[in-house]
Amino acid sequence: MPELEDPSVKILKQLKKAGNQYVSGEELSNTLGMSRTAIWKRIDSIKEEGFNVEAVTNKGYRLIKGDDSCGIDAPYGRLAVLSEVTGLVLGQNFKFLKETDSTNTVLKKMAAKGAPEGTVVLADVQSAGRGRRGRTWMSAPKMGIWMSILLRPNLHPSSVQTLTLAASVAVMKALEPMEIEGLGIKWPNDILINQKKVCGILTELSAEAEKVDWVVLGIGLNVNHSESDFSNDIADIATSLRMNVNKNTELNRSEIAANILNEMEKVYQSFIEKGSSWVVDEWRKRNVTLGKMVDIISQTGSFRAKVLDITADGKLIVKDADNKVHEVLSGEISLREAENWNNNI
Repeated sequence: MPELEDPSVKILKQLKKAGNQYVSGEELSNTLGMSRTAIWKRIDSIKEEGFNVEAVTNKGYRLIKGDDSCGIDAPYGRLAVLSEVTGLVLGQNFKFLKETDSTNTVLKKMAAKGAPEGTVVLADVQSAGRGRRGRTWMSAPKMGIWMSILLRPNLHPSSVQTLTLAASVAVMKALEPMEIEGLGIKWPNDILINQKKVCGILTELSAEAEKVDWVVLGIGLNVNHSESDFSNDIADIATSLRMNVNKNTELNRSEIAANILNEMEKVYQSFIEKGSSWVVDEWRKRNVTLGKMVDIISQTGSFRAKVLDITADGKLIVKDADNKVHEVLSGEISLREAENWNNNI
């Protein structure tokens, strides 16, 4: 049975929809086509995941929302996320892990065994989270969202770069309602807040010569970290949502994770229907890279250049000190904003 068709998910959605009002067992039974006994058993399973559900005779059931309910600690898991998911694809097959080495590693194994498109792996802790170019990603418990999404697009492998841009657009769309100043995308897909990294996206794929088999999008988002949670070597370059919204209040990780899934499904469908130009236009609106002076670093050396634009397939267009124009592809280089401008470029 698809995860979003799980009766517990449907019941929890009905309770959330009712707000502070009671929902009778009869109403739930009629709406969901279940017996009242089955409803009662499902309510118990919802309570076991950490939700505070009040049951009152002749009134029904009501979800009590406390300071830490519905998504911060114990409820950060399967039901908490799925009860906020609104799409039809992402989350249909869902795996929540309290701890794993890497959600990307888990999902790649599932993909190789035929897991369907839209499969999501979410963990509370990663012991071996990875960023680009093999870097370690801190993935502490109760702090962030460590999630991987499986897609099976009918694309040529050369188009995956644009899909990577699409993932960063989706994360931005999910975070924009928080009205965080300084939020933007550093090419190709790092999410920054005032030049500090808050989210990284790692894209891995399996493909034949002309067609993609699967793509795994790994998303690591710092949510509830405070300054002291970052080690000295990254404290100057890393940040979290909480540090930029309200340092005294923990944020609801489950709602944020679900919002990312909801936006990713919409962006992905728009990409398939409208093409890469739509994604690139949406990326341009949210980027913090175009027009900047950067150091482009590769295994063969580095050079300073000014960022001019981005191609329709996601390559960065830059001009070096000799006025030579280059197109650079993600995965081939690292990008670091230069401290000093050279007005001659």
